[in-house]
Amino acid sequence: MVLLGSATLVLAQLGVAIVLSMRIHATHNVSEPQLRSVKFRSVFVKSVVLFIHLCLVGVWLGCVLTEALFERALLGQGRAQELLLARLHKKVDVVVEIPAFLGVLLTGALMAAQVPMTAVLQWKIVFGLIAIGANLYCVRLVWARLALAEAGDWDGFAAVDHRQHQWGAVVLAGLLGALGLGGYLFTA
Repeated sequence: MVLLGSATLVLAQLGVAIVLSMRIHATHNVSEPQLRSVKFRSVFVKSVVLFIHLCLVGVWLGCVLTEALFERALLGQGRAQELLLARLHKKVDVVVEIPAFLGVLLTGALMAAQVPMTAVLQWKIVFGLIAIGANLYCVRLVWARLALAEAGDWDGFAAVDHRQHQWGAVVLAGLLGALGLGGYLFTA
């Protein structure tokens, strides 16, 4: 949680720096050397935000793939293993996955506010929002699945588990779509 708080503080400071550099240029009569300095800082801040965004995307994608692996390894291995799986999945969601996709949302919004809204960028944003929305729903399903496992309702567990895996595929598809379009935009 300390890491999440520190990351949030850094992202907030970067957002303030971007807004301030835009306001300085828009509202003040600045000299050419000052303008170049502001532009350099703005480009530097954008690069840092992009780097953080890509790191968070990597953490999120790695988390989704890792969860898929431990789901595959523990599911169907007995009730004790499925209860362990449900508890483990919830912990990973809370500690890694939720902070990662919320960070992706925040850094993505910071970057989107700085560039022209092209059709490709709009589709990238749509794919990203689909992934985030589906992941939010998956988190709800993971928590519901844990409650069912702890209550011993294994039929309910199985039904929610099936739905959670379907929505997990939507998360992965959205993530890969956004990542692919982001790669295209980066190289274009």
